[in-house]
Amino acid sequence: MMLKNKTIIITGGSLGIGLAIAKKCAIEGARVIIASRNKYDLEDALNELNQIAPNNHKSYSLDVSILEDVQKFGDWIRNVVGNVSGLVNCAGIYGPIGKSTTIDLLEFKKAIEINFLGTVYMCSTIAPLMRSETNKKIINISGGGAATPFANYSAYATSKIALVRFTENLSIELKEDQFDINCVAPGFVITRLHENTLKAGHDVAGEKFYKATAEQVEKGGVSPEVAADLTAFLLSVDSDDITGKFLSAPWDPWRNIEFQELLRSDLDFATLRRIDNKQYFKK
Repeated sequence: MMLKNKTIIITGGSLGIGLAIAKKCAIEGARVIIASRNKYDLEDALNELNQIAPNNHKSYSLDVSILEDVQKFGDWIRNVVGNVSGLVNCAGIYGPIGKSTTIDLLEFKKAIEINFLGTVYMCSTIAPLMRSETNKKIINISGGGAATPFANYSAYATSKIALVRFTENLSIELKEDQFDINCVAPGFVITRLHENTLKAGHDVAGEKFYKATAEQVEKGGVSPEVAADLTAFLLSVDSDDITGKFLSAPWDPWRNIEFQELLRSDLDFATLRRIDNKQYFKK
C-alpha cells in the first residue's frame, strides 16, 4: 500500500473526483480527512470510506472560500488530527455559464473565491502543519480551461489557470521545505458540474461544448479513478522530487519511468510552457 501511515486531507472529498481520490487513498492505506460544504454528502462519503478501508477517517464541514473557516479547520487539524503528510485541493464549482459581458458577476466572484482562493487559503493554512519523514505533498485539481480557451465558462477557466501558476510558484517557494506540489487535470469526468451545462442549453453554454458534454455524458466520460490513480502516485514516495508540474491524468504516461525522470530533470517540461513542443509524449 503506497500511502500506508499517511494522513491525507481532501477538500471536495464527498462527491465525484474528490470522493474517488479519497477512496483510492484509503485503499492505499492512508487515513483520510474529507472536507466539503454539505454535511449529508460528507456523512455518506465517510460511511463509504469506513466500509472500504476502515482507518479512523474523519470528515469536516467546510466552505473553503471563507478564510476564517479555513483557519478554524486548521486549528481542528492541529488539535484533533495531528500530523498531516498530504493535501488535495479538489473543491470547486462551475460558476456562471454564458458570455462574460452578460453573466452575474457576483457568481463569477464566488467561483474565483471557491476554486482559486479556497485553494490558496488551504495551502497557506495547512502547509505549515504538515510533517513527513519523506517529501510533503500538495495536489491541486485543475483541468477545464487551464490549457485551452473555455468560452462561456470564464469564471471556472480563469480560476483553474490561476491554480496552475499558483502551484508552480508555491512549488518553488516551498521546495527547500521538502514539499512536492503539483497540479492534476482529470479529463472529462462526468460530475454534477456537467448537469449545469445541459440545463443551461446550447445557446448559453455554446453549441460546441454543449454537444461535447451531451456526447461524453452518453459515453460515460473519463472515469474519476483515472485522476485518483495519478493523485495517489503524486502523494506517494514514488513521486518524490516531482514538483511544479501540470499533468493530465488521461493523457500523460505518468507510469512510465522515463517520463517520471524527465519530470524530475526538466524544469520546463509538463508546465504551461509545454505548448512550445520542447518535449511532447503521445500515446
